[in-house]
Amino acid sequence: MHTTRWIWTAALCLGMQAAAQADQRVYQQLVCRDNDPFVFCTQGCKDQDKNWTPLDPIAGSWNAVPGYCPWPSTYCVVGPLRFGSDWTQTAVTAVFQYMSICPAAHRQGQWKGSGRPESTPYEH
Repeated sequence: MHTTRWIWTAALCLGMQAAAQADQRVYQQLVCRDNDPFVFCTQGCKDQDKNWTPLDPIAGSWNAVPGYCPWPSTYCVVGPLRFGSDWTQTAVTAVFQYMSICPAAHRQGQWKGSGRPESTPYEH
């Protein structure tokens, strides 16, 4: 009798834990693209903060823009060697946001609005 009660209690606890983990929401104020997750996850940052480019938002993969440091760094020097232009602090923060926030979508949506997504409802 006590064994059965213990098994049901353990199953209930594990079930509640799984449900809580499945319902976790990911939200964070994005540092670029005016907090627009679709544009951020598909295009990354722009202007002086365009130091990296999204490859696959669901995988969280990206490439450094040619000429910039191949890893997120505001100081791209190791010993006497410089490996490319330094990233802005916004770009460093943004790439880590990209790797944690964009994969939480589980699948990528397609733009269905009129005009370009970065121009709707205003340029951002």
